[in-house]
Amino acid sequence: MQSSNSEKELYKKDNSGSGGNGKLYLVLLVAAVCFAFAAFVIAIVSLSMQNGSASPSVVNVGSSAAGLTSDDYNDDRVWLIHNGHAGYNVQYISEKTGKIEGFDVDIFNAVCRIANKNCKLVADVWSNCWDSVTGETSRGGFGLMSGWFDACGGWRVKPDRQRTFAFSDPFTESPHQAFATLPGNPGSFDWQDITGKTIGFIDGSSGDEFCLAKSEEIVGAVLPTENIQHCITLEECYDLLVDDTIDAIFADATWFRGRTDVEEITDRLQACPVGGSAMMTRLDSKLVDWWNPAQAKLLASKEYHEICNDVKVTHGHQSGYDPEDFCFDY
Repeated sequence: MQSSNSEKELYKKDNSGSGGNGKLYLVLLVAAVCFAFAAFVIAIVSLSMQNGSASPSVVNVGSSAAGLTSDDYNDDRVWLIHNGHAGYNVQYISEKTGKIEGFDVDIFNAVCRIANKNCKLVADVWSNCWDSVTGETSRGGFGLMSGWFDACGGWRVKPDRQRTFAFSDPFTESPHQAFATLPGNPGSFDWQDITGKTIGFIDGSSGDEFCLAKSEEIVGAVLPTENIQHCITLEECYDLLVDDTIDAIFADATWFRGRTDVEEITDRLQACPVGGSAMMTRLDSKLVDWWNPAQAKLLASKEYHEICNDVKVTHGHQSGYDPEDFCFDY
């Protein structure tokens, strides 16, 4: 079917008239949108600039990532403190309350209160703070390395640990180490010469085989791997003593205080450089920034000595420390 001449003329007018105007309007519309978008971006950038430099942008990338997170600026955040509930008077689970109690816990509660921080205790195994494997170099525990908690409470300051973690100021004196055997030392163990002897070490104790190896007063202090036995608990080491798998246990002397199943047979040894109990944290943690000032206030107060007294009064039913062993100026 052929179009009429009038229809063709109309088509030409539309094409050269209103159609051309439509294209112009479209170009102008696109330009206006682009201009508006550019103005919006410039406005956003200008708002984020102060005194010629960009203000800090904090992104919460998770507790296990390095650097600051939004939680570090939040006064209401919960700070998680690991406790290994060792079963003696600095950390233990109360049979009455079912809660973690002890000298360390009293210190944690007091410091967090003074600093006005919300702290919670996390019960977990020692190895998630510091891991020891027979024949291998001790290393940071998976839990603290992964950010499961903000700090492991009550850990001794040692050079090998300082290569991996940061520490607060200590809240106790430096510990001593000791050997222990079954009561009466039935095997006549000579702690001054341990050549050929098999020694048990408690995981998490600062008195490990690397500490022992630094002793200059003990012959045979550097033990071959086959003469090293690791135990998860003191009770496990005790069982190894009973069946003659090991000749003695080496650990911080406080592990043996008040025990009747084992006997400390040495004078107080300072086998290796060890600091007092402190908060052990990841290197990127901000906990120490508020902990140290608050702890300093506590140590200068009467409350600290009251907490030390409670080692005997409140926690005296548990074996372990005497306050004279570790409290400052007690």
